[in-house]
Order: sequence, then C-alpha cells, then structure tokens
Amino acid sequence: MDQTSMTRLSHHVELEGAFNFRDLGGYSTLDGRSVKRGMLYRSDNLSQLSDTDLIVLKKLEIKTVIDLRTPKEAQVRGRFPVDRLKVDYLQSSLIDISADHSLARGEQANEYIFSRYTQILTEGSPGIKGVFDRLSSPAALPAVFHCAIGKDRTGLIAALMLDLLGTQPEAILEDYALTAKSVSAMVSWLEQVAPEIAAQIQALPPAVMSAESSNMARVLDWLDSSYGGARGYLAAIGVAEARIDALRMRLLE
Repeated sequence: MDQTSMTRLSHHVELEGAFNFRDLGGYSTLDGRSVKRGMLYRSDNLSQLSDTDLIVLKKLEIKTVIDLRTPKEAQVRGRFPVDRLKVDYLQSSLIDISADHSLARGEQANEYIFSRYTQILTEGSPGIKGVFDRLSSPAALPAVFHCAIGKDRTGLIAALMLDLLGTQPEAILEDYALTAKSVSAMVSWLEQVAPEIAAQIQALPPAVMSAESSNMARVLDWLDSSYGGARGYLAAIGVAEARIDALRMRLLE
C-alpha cells in the first residue's frame, strides 16, 4: 500500500455500530493548504452506536449531527441517540431515495446513478441549503452528517464541501470511493443484528451499493459546467456568501 492510500485510510474512525464514519479533514487543496482534521465527519446510520462508540464521539467533541434521511427512514431505522449523548440534532432530508432500482442494472447502471445524483442536487437543494447553513453556524463544529449507508446523499454533501474548500479533485473521488471498503463490514454486521435489512441490501443491483469514482467525476463535471463548481451551486440555491466564506475560514488551515 502506498503512502497516499495509507493517508486516505487513516480518515476512518473505528466504531462498533457504524462502519463508514470518516474525517473529511487532512486533504490537500489546490492552493497548498489543507482541510482541518477533527472538524467535520461523514457517516452511515448512527442509530446503533454502542456505549463505547458514544465515548469516542464525546472525545471527538461532536456538537452537531445532521441526518440526511427522510423522517420516515429515521422513524423506521432509528435516529442518533440524543438521549445518551447531547448534541444538536438536525434532520435535513435531501430526497426520498425509494426508486425503481431495476434501472440500475446492466449497461444503464452508471447512467442511473448519475441521474439520481443530479436529481438529489436539484430536487434536494432546500435540504442541502439547510445543511450548509447549519454547518456555517458559529457553534456547529465539530459535526457529522450521515444518511443510511453514507454513500449517495452523504457522498454528495462531502463532495460539495471538499470542492468548496478547493480540495484536489482526485482526493474528492478517492473520498467517495472509500465507502466501498465499509460496505462488506456493514453487511456482515447486519446479518447478525438485522438480517432482513442485510437481505434487502444484498438483493440490490451492484451499482446501487458500489462507489465508482467515475460516477462522482461526472457529477463534479456537471457542477462545473452548470454552476462553475460547488461555490456557484451553493450560491444558486441560496447559501449566503458570508456563510460560504465562514465555512472556508473555519475548515481550512
């Protein structure tokens, strides 16, 4: 394993009840700076955290948890245990992810993923604005945002944030692709604690659970051609310039 891969893998935070919890910090930017560590995290579902996990999150000084799922998803699958660890919990739904996954099979699989991602960025823009507005608040960080698997909705928020901060494009794609390393561990755990959910995941088309960097590359190209990048997109959906600047100031070193 080369040094770059080791650096990327070091972003992972080991937990017992979540498998895709990662620090967005440590990535280099195009202007020679870097994203601060210990300020912003991305994750999969956080409803099954153990007492040991909560000790870890307390040590990370997590102040804000942003749930990107729909209220129905959160009700069925569970929410972050605010009764066991006091945080500022925000539900900021991006989109209802229920869809005809049969369209994700065969040669049209990548086109399906790209279509879903651009749909989230267009139809889910009010929720995305809510996420960036909250993260730019003075007392919001350190924070974690999450969805169910931590790949699609979470992956898009992470890509927008890293692009906004001027992160190297290759690093944005690597960060997205790291989810694939967590899926197998997640499914193995679900087979023990929630076999019906594990079976549902295993029945999905491979493209739905994979994290091919080429799919995120298409999204970044779409953002560039449509808005001039993440900053232009965020401005277009109503995120104030002052909030954008505040995020960059707090998250870059």
